[in-house]
Amino acid sequence: MNTSAIILGILFILCLTASVVTRSVGLVKSDDKPSQKIWIPAFFGLSQGVMALAGYTLSRLMAHLFTYIADYMVFAMMLVVAVKLFVDSMRALKGKTMYTLSSSKDMLLLSILAAFNVFLYSLVGVFFLPFGMWFFVAVIVAGFLWAFFTVRIDFTPGIIKKASFVEFSASVFMGIIAILYLFTDLMR
Repeated sequence: MNTSAIILGILFILCLTASVVTRSVGLVKSDDKPSQKIWIPAFFGLSQGVMALAGYTLSRLMAHLFTYIADYMVFAMMLVVAVKLFVDSMRALKGKTMYTLSSSKDMLLLSILAAFNVFLYSLVGVFFLPFGMWFFVAVIVAGFLWAFFTVRIDFTPGIIKKASFVEFSASVFMGIIAILYLFTDLMR
C-alpha cells in the first residue's frame, strides 16, 4: 500500500467511527468515578470492533453473491455510510442525538448505535479492508479515542454544533473517499 492509501485509510477509519462523537459527549460528569472515564470509551471502542467483525463475518458468508459487483457494492456502502453520517450530523445539530444513560443496558444500546456505520461498511469488507486484518484493531482504537476525548465534554449549544460539525465533516470525507475508491486505484 502506498503512502496516499495509508493516509486515506486512516481518514477513512476516523470518518467511519466519527458517529461516536455525538453519542459520547457528556456521558461522564466531573464527579463520576475515574474508572468511568476509561470504561465508557473502552466500551465504545470494543463495540466498534465487534460490529466490524460481525459485518465482516456476515460478508464472508455471502461473498460469493457479490464477486461481479464488488467495486460498486463497496462504493454504495461507503455512500450509505456517508449519507447516514450526514443525517446524524443534522439530527445532532437539532439536539436529537444527545444521550444520557441510566443503566449499563443503555450504554450497550448506545454503543451499538454508534457502531452501526462500521457494521454497514464491514458488510463489504471482504472486498476492501484498509490495512488488511489490522482494520479491526484500528477501528477499536479510533472508537476508543473518539470517545475518550469527548466523553467528559459537557452539553452546551456550542459543543452540540461542534460535535455535529465533526460528523458532517466525516460524511463529506467519506463521500470523497467513496468517489476516489470507485474512480481511481488509489485505495486498492
